[in-house]
Amino acid sequence: MYQVKGQVYPRDKVTIVGRQLTLIDIFSSIEKQTHYYFSYNPSEVDIRRTLDVRFRKAALSDVLNAILKGAYAWKLDDRSINVEKAALLMGAPRQPLDMPDTPTLIMGKVLDETVIIGYGTTTQRFNTGNVTTVKGDFIAGQSGTNVLMALQGRVPGMLITQTGGVSGMAMKVQIRGQNSLVNGTQPLFIINGIPYNPIMTGGLGSQIWGDKASAFNFVNPEDVESIEVLKDADATAIYGSRGANGVVLITTRKGQPGKTQLTVNVSRGFGQTARKVKLLNTPQYIAMRREAFRNDGVTPTERNAIDLLKWDTSRYTDWQKELIGGTASLTNVQASVSGGNKSMQYLLSGYYRKEGTVFPGNFGDNRGGVHFSTSGASADQRFKATFTGSFMADKTTLPGLDFTSKIMLPPNAPTAYLEDGSLNYAWLNPYIGLVGPLFDAHVKNVLGNAGLQYRLLPGLVLKTTMGYNWLTGKSQTILPIAMYAPPTRNTRTGSLHQYEYEAISRIIEPQLSYVYQQRALRLELLLGGTIQGYNETRENINGDGFKDDLLIRNIAYADSVYGKTEGAAYRYVALFGRTGLNWKNRYLLNISLRRDGSSRFGPRKQFATFAAVGAGWIFSEEPFLCHLRKVLSFGKLRLSYGTTGNDQIGDYQYLDQYSDVSGSYQGVVGLQPSRLFNADFAWELTQKSEAGLELGFLNDKILFSASHFIYRSSNQLVAYPLPDITGAGSIIGNLSAVIRNTGWEFVLSTKQIRKDQFEWASSFNISFGRNKLVQYPDPTIAIPGTSRYVEGKPLSQLYVATSMGVDPATGAYLFADADRHPVPAEKAAETQSVNSYPVFFGGWQNSLRLGRFQLEVLLQFTKQMGINTTFDPSFMPGYQQNQYAVVLSRWQRQGDMTDRQRYTQNGTLREGYKKAIQSDLGYEDASFIRCRYMEAAWLLPEKMQGRLHLHDSRLYIQAQNLFTLTNYKGLNPETQSRTAIPPLRVLSAGLKISL
Repeated sequence: MYQVKGQVYPRDKVTIVGRQLTLIDIFSSIEKQTHYYFSYNPSEVDIRRTLDVRFRKAALSDVLNAILKGAYAWKLDDRSINVEKAALLMGAPRQPLDMPDTPTLIMGKVLDETVIIGYGTTTQRFNTGNVTTVKGDFIAGQSGTNVLMALQGRVPGMLITQTGGVSGMAMKVQIRGQNSLVNGTQPLFIINGIPYNPIMTGGLGSQIWGDKASAFNFVNPEDVESIEVLKDADATAIYGSRGANGVVLITTRKGQPGKTQLTVNVSRGFGQTARKVKLLNTPQYIAMRREAFRNDGVTPTERNAIDLLKWDTSRYTDWQKELIGGTASLTNVQASVSGGNKSMQYLLSGYYRKEGTVFPGNFGDNRGGVHFSTSGASADQRFKATFTGSFMADKTTLPGLDFTSKIMLPPNAPTAYLEDGSLNYAWLNPYIGLVGPLFDAHVKNVLGNAGLQYRLLPGLVLKTTMGYNWLTGKSQTILPIAMYAPPTRNTRTGSLHQYEYEAISRIIEPQLSYVYQQRALRLELLLGGTIQGYNETRENINGDGFKDDLLIRNIAYADSVYGKTEGAAYRYVALFGRTGLNWKNRYLLNISLRRDGSSRFGPRKQFATFAAVGAGWIFSEEPFLCHLRKVLSFGKLRLSYGTTGNDQIGDYQYLDQYSDVSGSYQGVVGLQPSRLFNADFAWELTQKSEAGLELGFLNDKILFSASHFIYRSSNQLVAYPLPDITGAGSIIGNLSAVIRNTGWEFVLSTKQIRKDQFEWASSFNISFGRNKLVQYPDPTIAIPGTSRYVEGKPLSQLYVATSMGVDPATGAYLFADADRHPVPAEKAAETQSVNSYPVFFGGWQNSLRLGRFQLEVLLQFTKQMGINTTFDPSFMPGYQQNQYAVVLSRWQRQGDMTDRQRYTQNGTLREGYKKAIQSDLGYEDASFIRCRYMEAAWLLPEKMQGRLHLHDSRLYIQAQNLFTLTNYKGLNPETQSRTAIPPLRVLSAGLKISL
């Protein structure tokens, strides 16, 4: 192609001869003879208009100018010829006009938007792999502090589970099932080409964050431009040993050519616990306690029944309201400036966010950061450079424990504070948690990326990307003397726990690409390499014996200091290549290959090769289907097969490992081997196959896709137990076990209504998955961590006892034996299967516009079984602990038929109660439909924006977790926890203006 006065013209020549040919016929002929395709609004372009044409080897630009003559204008957008209605003055010269990029109004644009894949880009129309894209508009404001939340309910096959409602708590992410028996199944996350570890191991010592705190808590969602989720072999095999569990590509915002634009977004809001559980009130609790003593034939005393004999039996405290019923305030400010021209683009943004908690006390999170991007090109466009970077600083203060674990306190417990305002230390007062233990952390995150490319020859480009990530955090957890009752403080001392974490990732990837275009053939070649290094260090220092709380944060004043330092280094190298073929915009072929080397594997197995092939057929472009274009506007069949690996097995696992022996000899602690060296420690391998069908109807107003996948994972890495004579307990090696994951994914996107003042579009997705352990070695081999797995059954399937209610004579739990006869707990047969993996899950997104009002709603749904949290694992009904109101249906007298045992305040029924938790009673329907996100916005009037020199400015109201429809009896059907704060309902209002 060549360029004149800023407009790009194609060099292609076409031949079209005929009488009374419709415009759609001419478009189709051009598409067959070139690699271009047409995009237009059917309501503006009369594709049934007929013409007599006679072009022989004519320049495509001349043909377009002739057939669109005066009525329409055209513009090239990569391989798309965009056509719109022209509005020219009489006598004005006929030229192609600029066309605004309005994807929701241009026919075919959804299929032709850029999709980022591994080391390249494509479009949904020509993609042979399975890639789901979530744009930045659906991420900003919808994910809180964790960008992964924006993917819930939007990506078919991707299951994201929150573990709690405090920023930084772990996120469980799984794509298309569990591919490993005992090792990691998290996908590979890449931010601007930099592999990003999603877990901050150790959680800086926070009991609330847990051992696997989410590192995405320290990435600003507002900086994200798009997220691509790669699933099948064609999309992931180019990532080799790291792609078995899927790949998530995160691209941050960059500057765009145009006038300098300033955007400011300010919002205020609040969060609250979304639902409460129904607990016993004081009269019900007191009655439970007294009945428990009568059932056991025990007389209450001040020692075993202080709540009955010394506490006020008429007092009531709603501990849910007191401890997790507060309001978490939220403030968010985001500002950016961007602009540039053809040769230089830039973007600079900054943000600040302050977020509280629903706990009592002054806890919360404060963070701020900057993000920048600059891109430049030489005058001839042969050399291009891009630099992006971001920095975040976060300060978090949290209690040492989650107050949710205290909501089951007796409702008649004494007051938290005395009349003089001091804490009441006369009982296990949860408000002592406001004094200690206390946790505070400071985290910094730096992400930097540089990309350089030079066009050596037409179509031949040399490119290099370099990335760096530094994530570091320091925390302190203090246990001050003030935690203890004043009379005992003279004999107490304070403690300090310091935790430091540092992770550094470096990567460089040189690439050489070549694009060959000749009429109907388009060939794309890619060759590249990867060199990556990752280092992680964790240090824990503890100080005991502090005599004064004023000195407790200075470890030099501790009587004793002890701790440990752990570190790991990971090195990775690879060569990769890909060939893509497009013939006549109908027949697609993609072949990828990668050779990996990793420091995580034994010397004889450090290198492996992974490959995949993907093919596509756009059958809607076949001549024999042209007459169906009014109905079937797009149709594609795609197939893929390939191999990927899983390297989430930790570092140094193939080496000998030693541990301390118990005790010492002459003051010296000895070492003993706990794991043996294995030079053949090799990759876990996953073979992926997939078939997909993609359809577009009525000029792509309706888009439908169906995907069926079969994954076969083998070469499982597990710890083989060894006899004691070897001196070691185990050796890690590859097991000939095979796991199969199969499933279906469906997506239906529609634009039901589109009028001048009203638009309605929706997207629905649903996923069905099934997991099965196809092959398992000799079951007599006891492999740690795999005892619950059964050949031929899902990995997520448990075998539990079957409850048969309670004994009508004694009120104790009964269970079924192997012959289905009622027996006590010790004789129960664990034959009842319970599968905790969702039967199906998905989401339904709706976008509506009425004049200047816009509404967006996302519903997320899951069909699943979950843990029945009405059973307290530590305290049976009748103990000095509150219970769910469901225990009121307990056994009370001989002849009662129920599924709840009698109240007791001792351990006589403990075995039966424990077995009930491990039976089918311990699980319940945890299905739910949740309004995951809703936003209502009002665009400021055009005249007002014009007077104020604004554009795209709006007022909005947002809601997260607005409501949940479920029969689940616990706090939350997603987290299924008695002790973790559930995800909050967050409401906010804001103003976004652009200058």
